[in-house]
Amino acid sequence: MKIIKTLFASFIFATLMGGTTYAADEPATQAADPAQKELELAAALKKCDGLAAAEKQKCVDAAKKKFGQM
Repeated sequence: MKIIKTLFASFIFATLMGGTTYAADEPATQAADPAQKELELAAALKKCDGLAAAEKQKCVDAAKKKFGQM
């Protein structure tokens, strides 16, 4: 039982010392890895391939806007 109390106390101590991080603490526009952004853009553009001409252009424009290519 003493071991369990010690482990529990250690867990509480570690949790309190570590602090709490919230998503709101992080900047919303973190710079992503450029290679990762390129892969995400390519995946988004690939989704546009099967669409008709007008819809495809809207899809491509939206994808480029989302990834800062416009």
